[in-house]
Amino acid sequence: MPPDDLYLAEPPGHTAGAAGVLVLHDWYGLLPHVRSACDELAAAGLVALAPDLYDGRTATDPEQAEALMKGMDSAKVGARLEAATADLRERIGGGRVGGLGYSMGGFRVLLQATAGAFDAVAVYYAALDEEDAARIHCPVLLHLAEVDEFDPPEFFEGFIAALEAGGTDVQSHTWPGTEHSFANRDVPLYAPRQADEAWSITVEFLRDHLRAAA
Repeated sequence: MPPDDLYLAEPPGHTAGAAGVLVLHDWYGLLPHVRSACDELAAAGLVALAPDLYDGRTATDPEQAEALMKGMDSAKVGARLEAATADLRERIGGGRVGGLGYSMGGFRVLLQATAGAFDAVAVYYAALDEEDAARIHCPVLLHLAEVDEFDPPEFFEGFIAALEAGGTDVQSHTWPGTEHSFANRDVPLYAPRQADEAWSITVEFLRDHLRAAA
């Protein structure tokens, strides 16, 4: 059984060599939509593991979520992510590993990608500066909101341009009529049609890049 500080979903009867995905939640915490994402990845044949970075605490209000994020112990979170990644690699026994992250979690997935932690990453409304982007060499899928209150379009454009300049395979989708957090069905900004379309692309992307060589 997995420990209480993570959620694990595995395909029925998976064996060593399966592919895995580390799933990192946004600043609202490990809400039901993250667990559902793990379950759906498992149904697609991928082992999915989502560490809880808030020790069981969650929020659906932005002010509460911001307080949770600011209250994180960076060293503790870093150690937890390192342990979760090692746990996932042990469970899949040598298969490929991808990252999936939402907002705050997407930022952390991308940071791990700069160190070569993943074979492919899918990220929702998150990016890094151009210098860090140059250190990402695995395929990247980005889902962006049409209106993002946290970062201007130029920030994401610079990130994408830096990835492309470095020869990184990058796909980017900006979803009309959406705002930051549009893929989180547990909060008011959820946009179901766009979220569903984005999710279909995400599952296909991760499956294609991870299972083909698993």
